[in-house]
Amino acid sequence: MLIRKSLLVGMVWSLLLPLSAPAQSGSATKIGTLSLIRAIGECAEGKVALGDFQKKYDAKRDELEKKNNEIQELQKQLQSQARTLNDESRAALTKNIDSKTTEFQRAQQDAQKEFNDMQNEIFNRIGSKLMPVLHQYAKENNFSMIVDSSSQTSQILVYADPAIDVTDDIIKRFDASQSGSGLSAPSGVKPPPAAPPPVPKTPPATPKSK
Repeated sequence: MLIRKSLLVGMVWSLLLPLSAPAQSGSATKIGTLSLIRAIGECAEGKVALGDFQKKYDAKRDELEKKNNEIQELQKQLQSQARTLNDESRAALTKNIDSKTTEFQRAQQDAQKEFNDMQNEIFNRIGSKLMPVLHQYAKENNFSMIVDSSSQTSQILVYADPAIDVTDDIIKRFDASQSGSGLSAPSGVKPPPAAPPPVPKTPPATPKSK
């Protein structure tokens, strides 16, 4: 599954503000924590969206790996036949490798942008629908503030008692609010940390003929 952590950009983080709820006069401030990434990734809609994301990513990864393998085979061919190829054949093979490498690099960059955009869209879309549920929950339970414990934009939160975490409650509430959507979470789908993994690495540069 998805391994690498990085910063989510987009609307989701703009929603991570303290939640104002009517506090009773003279009462202690009630604070909770929420892992927004886990809430989005583990709700029914999130599991469906991320399952579809993973299928598309796997297909693109296989496609890029195939292109990468083709380039590596051509490079091996060039190296193994360096002494037997004439100048014209060597130049043609080198040109073919360079062309395929350029094509691969463009496809690699396009794929990275595509999957970054796709994942941001998933988090933004579900996050925007989750916020009203979170606000209502905060009001009903007299929370003055709910802090996102998964936020990577701030290092302010260094410790929180697990007893004040409301993530599971929010997931249940959100799924209940979306129960009429017909979504069914696939089994075995785990939420990603925050961003798609890197596509296959660019092959080494073609050695220039002397």
